Amino acid sequence: MMKRGLLIALAAVALASAGWVSVSTWADIAAVGQGTARALWTLPVLIAIHLLQLFLSSIAWRSLFTTERPGIGLYFRLRLIREGIDSLFPVAQVGGEVIGARMLSKRGIQAAEAGASVIVDVSLEVVSQAAFLLTGIAMLAIVVGGDGFSAWLGTLAVGVLAVAGLLLAIRFGLLRLLELLVERIGEQFPDLANLSLTGLHAAAAAFYRQGGRLAGATGLHFVSWACGTFETWVILYALGLPASLPMALVVESLGMAARTAGFAIPGALAVQEGGFALAALAVGLPESAGLSLSLVKRVREILVGIAGVTLGWSGGGFR
Repeated sequence: MMKRGLLIALAAVALASAGWVSVSTWADIAAVGQGTARALWTLPVLIAIHLLQLFLSSIAWRSLFTTERPGIGLYFRLRLIREGIDSLFPVAQVGGEVIGARMLSKRGIQAAEAGASVIVDVSLEVVSQAAFLLTGIAMLAIVVGGDGFSAWLGTLAVGVLAVAGLLLAIRFGLLRLLELLVERIGEQFPDLANLSLTGLHAAAAAFYRQGGRLAGATGLHFVSWACGTFETWVILYALGLPASLPMALVVESLGMAARTAGFAIPGALAVQEGGFALAALAVGLPESAGLSLSLVKRVREILVGIAGVTLGWSGGGFR
């Protein structure tokens, strides 16, 4: 099943790539390559910005707990590991969450509570991204006028429906189904038996009853998403494009929404690139600029991902 899914994902990437080449000239492709190379000097700044984003997300994750908990340093380390696994391995951007829950349970947190905290954290991150997407679309209306806003109303509707579906699934039993799934995995893979998440639904429900903490964590995730605006602005500046911060916010919100929508494809390959290309066009920037922007982000992603995976191996999270 995994091989079949991987083949489907690769086929999708191949088709997307073929479609891009068919509508592009070699001059466009060369411009993307030149722009990417020209902006690589910004990588230290981009990594610093992204680490700040991860730190804010780590605070949000830790803030969910009311009982005694490890220090923020552990949550930041685990957040980095989660990102590394999701970015570099064909795990549909969920494997890092499983490893993160496992490593957290080794630090004195009950397995069910650790797993539930990750699921709740991810759901709040999705909700905050929906709010960030709404902000970006509203800003698009200011930057390019009413026509641009109308063009992206469908994207907004899809995002809102996706978030609503996720929350309804969690509310009406998805977590109980996940409990059974994890138990079956434990039977097949004895090394993962200590990850039994019996009581996951009850633990998640307890987290969801903490209205104030949920609001605070969601706000931190929103600020984390917003920090990505500065990453996009720095890259566009390096590309020699006169983009304002509002334009960068639009590009970041729409591009990252496309990446999230492609979660089932490892690394959202081609989906992210298409999203940033369309986002660039939406604010009047060249399509090649959006592609160069995405590729520079890919390089930063690989570097941060390698650091996360290295931490995972050294910490025994993969054993």
